[in-house]
Amino acid sequence: MTVKVLAFDLDGTLLRKDQTVDPRTADAIHRAIDAGMHVVLATGRDRAGCEFVYKPLGLDKGENFLALVNGQILYDFANKEYDVDDVLTPEDSVKIQNTCRKYGVEGIFCCGYDFYSYLTTPGRVRKQLRRVISGEPDDYGLKAASDVRTFANLPSRGRVIDKDINKVCMIHSPKFFEKNLPKLREELKAYDLLMVGDNWLEIMPHGVSKASALRKVAEKVGCTMNEVMAFGDAENDIPMLKEAGIGVAMGNAMETAKEAASYVTDTNENNGIGKAIDLVLAGKEDLLRCKDAKAEKTAA
Repeated sequence: MTVKVLAFDLDGTLLRKDQTVDPRTADAIHRAIDAGMHVVLATGRDRAGCEFVYKPLGLDKGENFLALVNGQILYDFANKEYDVDDVLTPEDSVKIQNTCRKYGVEGIFCCGYDFYSYLTTPGRVRKQLRRVISGEPDDYGLKAASDVRTFANLPSRGRVIDKDINKVCMIHSPKFFEKNLPKLREELKAYDLLMVGDNWLEIMPHGVSKASALRKVAEKVGCTMNEVMAFGDAENDIPMLKEAGIGVAMGNAMETAKEAASYVTDTNENNGIGKAIDLVLAGKEDLLRCKDAKAEKTAA
């Protein structure tokens, strides 16, 4: 067995639709830790947003890590240390707000635990109407994970955000992104644009990714990226699925994530992670490293 590090995306990967971890998956993770592996939760969330995952699993008690905000912030539990990569600047906030205004799309600027929503006045009216009809909270549930979070609306004329910006979330309909994503990628080509859902696009500083965080983890624990096994389901997982020695896409993953992986396991609803870990613990990790396994093969 050569795997030293296990990295898990959360939503759509480690977490089921009801935001719980399959007990069989939790058991497999604990057996992997007992076998000497380190665990990384690699997520687009901040620390408050994944506390309900790492504490029940006991990850904060060992030599494990959090790769937060798509790898921008690395937290080392054992040493209680943060390592922060590049962030977006006030100048970036102006450029991205201009793009939001041009396309009529909402942009949520994430600054630590403070969130700022930009929308034009007509867009804000439409959002409020949708809220009345659907009952969806104005903040998309972003404040729910912690009472220290704030959510505020920016004026429709825009405003320079004079603080470090971790990322920007663009939110619109799936049809909007199907039509406009190529244009957005061209207009914002100085950044990395990642579809994490059919109506949710995240904008990151160029080169900051879950893979860049995993390289730091590998250096800390004294292994190579070939000894890392990463699990994911969306575009923000693709860099680590490609760079890890074993990249495992969930059965429910986006097609682009499956293409980037070396293996496709079962879904997040059916212990896909646990099944792949069991192959490693059984000495069958070569099955996971084989690119031919991508053809919709699921873990036994």
